[in-house]
Amino acid sequence: MRTAQSLMQHQSTLYKIISATGQQVIFGIEKMISVFAREKGAIMDPGLYLWTRDMERGYDAIRSELDRILTDYEAIPNFDDLSAEQRRLVTGERRWKTHMLYAYGARFAGNIAQCPETDRMLQKIPGMVTAFFSIIEPHTGIAPHRGPYKGVLRYHLALRVPTPAESCGIRIGHEVYHWQEGRSLIFDDTVTHEAWNNSDAIRVVLFVDFKRKFPPPISLINDLMIWMIKTSPFIAGIVEKVEKGK
Repeated sequence: MRTAQSLMQHQSTLYKIISATGQQVIFGIEKMISVFAREKGAIMDPGLYLWTRDMERGYDAIRSELDRILTDYEAIPNFDDLSAEQRRLVTGERRWKTHMLYAYGARFAGNIAQCPETDRMLQKIPGMVTAFFSIIEPHTGIAPHRGPYKGVLRYHLALRVPTPAESCGIRIGHEVYHWQEGRSLIFDDTVTHEAWNNSDAIRVVLFVDFKRKFPPPISLINDLMIWMIKTSPFIAGIVEKVEKGK
């Protein structure tokens, strides 16, 4: 019997069927719940989320833990080695690397133990489901794509940003944003977006997905969808590889 990892790695017919069916279900649910979403637009005002102030105040502590993790840089896995879906997105000379902490609720205790203050800060984010340090290496791009599900929003806390600012950025829909260290960005990642790092240094953000706000009973439907994604081969494959240290 194939493991979730082999389904991901070999792109088996069964995995493709599961993935395609799941996507159709997700798109149908998205269409229904998007009407009830309280946050609208591609990029949201971080000031509307009080916890972003705590995250920004915690920048120094989070950055310090990140810097310790980066001292063993070669041990940090490439995102596309953890998820076959990411492989087609990475362009340019180098890699997109990630130190995973949470993936749709799955908790990576070994990685979290390396950054306890970061984890303490993450617990202040209502509805946090996914979190990791996202590292785009020099002269690397992330091709245009959309996120897996509209029931969450994406948060970036910029931790290491190359200079000049124009050498590194993200386009969300028609808007271009350049990260600033210690500052927050919140956006709807189901809007087509792409990122690039044309500098000679790494770009690192604390990357978080958190639940969108919906009135009941839509919030319960959203919780169910997030649970279904957590139990899918897509997430199971990532969990299996992270836990094996691959």
